[in-house]
Amino acid sequence: MTNIPIFLPSDNNYAPFVATTMVSILENTKSFIDFYVLDSGITEENQEKICTLKEKYSHFSIEFLKIDVEKHFRGFDVPGYLNLSTYSRFLIPTLKPELGKVLYIDTDVVVLGDIADLYAIDLEGFALGAAWDKSRKLYNTDTKDLLEMSDDYKYFNVGVLLIDVQKWIKDEVVKHLFAIQKKYDGKILHADETLLNKYFDGKYKIFDIKYDYIDYDVINSAGIKPVIRHFATPMKPWNSNYCFAGRQVIPLAYFDDFWACAAKTAFYAQIKDMYKKGINKTPLTKRMSLIADQMKKVSCSDKGN
Repeated sequence: MTNIPIFLPSDNNYAPFVATTMVSILENTKSFIDFYVLDSGITEENQEKICTLKEKYSHFSIEFLKIDVEKHFRGFDVPGYLNLSTYSRFLIPTLKPELGKVLYIDTDVVVLGDIADLYAIDLEGFALGAAWDKSRKLYNTDTKDLLEMSDDYKYFNVGVLLIDVQKWIKDEVVKHLFAIQKKYDGKILHADETLLNKYFDGKYKIFDIKYDYIDYDVINSAGIKPVIRHFATPMKPWNSNYCFAGRQVIPLAYFDDFWACAAKTAFYAQIKDMYKKGINKTPLTKRMSLIADQMKKVSCSDKGN
């Protein structure tokens, strides 16, 4: 059985969610996983906590790859809800140039099925595989004109990527991404996601959205059973019970699955504390809960009539 290399990004704040993501992967596959953590400042204590998963699972290895994001990405555009570490995925081919096909997965996800199925997808000569479908055709249209993208561009979310490392190296993808950042400086609205979409602009292997199932899909593709549930908005299981899907407020789908995995990590008490401090505390989560409560009252009123 082929080992599956998976890259996970994290700074110290996201260390608990690295462990949670790892649990969700390991619970659902028999494949041996080689985890590579793109480490933007995880303390030794938190690294040790992540590694305690060895006490529960034997079918993985883990290596922390230290990255100085200020050195590599100083001056890059970063929206307020992100930081420079989001660009760390660009460095995968330079950090591990000996690898072939690899997976990159954000750490605000819960994996619900066998990751081997995604890894087995044939890239058919493309350097990248990502999720897109027609229901997302209006997704991030703000990028199209600013970056002079093609009329039939297929914008993809970069939370789950299948990468051909050797083709990235051959095509000098990283060099081109840096050139795009320089050319469109000040117009990069969605950080690394914008740069990757500009470079690949529809020229990538499209895989099913069940492998990168975001809040938007909960409404638009409700019949799909996700393999990877990606909490891609500021609404996360550790700060909210609800999310926006289009103009609707709905329960945060697969909330319980996330918590079942979190409970198997050494960070469980810490994540619960985050939830207690975050739920209904920020303006956004307060608003979310208020809207949800109003919807419940209207629903109960309709039933009463």
